[in-house]
Amino acid sequence: MKRANFVLIFVLSIVLVTVGIAEELKPVTLTWVAGGVGGGWYAQAGAIAALINQKEPKISIKVVPGGGVVNPVQVSSGDANLGWGITFVDKMALLGVPPLYEKPNPKVRSLGGYFGYYHIHFVASADKGMTTVKELADMIKSGKSVRIAVPMKGTSDLPIVEKILGFYGVKLEDIKKAGGEYFHATYADMTSLYKDRHVDFVITHLSLPASAITEMFISRKSTLLAVSDECIDAMNKELGTVPRASGLCVIPSGTYQGQDTAVPAVVTAGELLINADVPEIVAYTITKILCENLQELWNVHPANKTFVPENGAKNVAVPLHPGAEKYYREAGYLK
Repeated sequence: MKRANFVLIFVLSIVLVTVGIAEELKPVTLTWVAGGVGGGWYAQAGAIAALINQKEPKISIKVVPGGGVVNPVQVSSGDANLGWGITFVDKMALLGVPPLYEKPNPKVRSLGGYFGYYHIHFVASADKGMTTVKELADMIKSGKSVRIAVPMKGTSDLPIVEKILGFYGVKLEDIKKAGGEYFHATYADMTSLYKDRHVDFVITHLSLPASAITEMFISRKSTLLAVSDECIDAMNKELGTVPRASGLCVIPSGTYQGQDTAVPAVVTAGELLINADVPEIVAYTITKILCENLQELWNVHPANKTFVPENGAKNVAVPLHPGAEKYYREAGYLK
């Protein structure tokens, strides 16, 4: 009996040692591709990287410039280990959906979301008498000219705008065919174009309240055009935008001067990307730190307040990294 007990204890010791070795976290330096230097994404990533290193000194993170379109590619290729992503862009990158991507990016994974929300704003001069995007689309389809400012080519903003217009049966080329004009512009330039009445419509992809939209509403009497529930549902199904069930797909009344009603909108969200080849224990540890130091995470940057661990695993557009999935299951957030 004593010999059997000794053998059992010996075997268990070997198992425990083996498991310990397999799960040992070794010092690692990761690269996090964010946004432009000095921008919100860059600052947000830097603050989170510092928090992670404070809680686990073995994980060092270097933040480098990036952008919504390039980040999932950089992460999938391994040029970066971590990166900020926007859900609909990440899904397009994973699948290789044109015009943004020529081929799939199969190694892009997620640690969780949401990290910030971004609303598609359709701004119209109030004298146009419109309240919906459908009315704008019908105007274009009927051959009437409009002047409109849209996001720059090569940005992640333009494809989602084109998808929404496409839902209503309109392409940007149709605007010119009807005798109108569209201008690819930065948000600063959009504001000037609108204030100077070179355009009567502007489409942006910004968080609430957007300073550019605030300025537009001050400069001219303006209206936000509503999208339909069907459009919001279609974008969610096709691109992984925020679902209506979240209660977030609306620009609340009073967000902008003179806006006295809530306006339904397509909403996108940020997620934290990671390369599939990052060791499971590293992904697990980072996810654990984010979820178990929530107040500190929220304090380091306002945009982090939209991350809620209970929904972190659900609010993603690409597959979870196995390390993140392991944590969410252990914590009871995934069944």
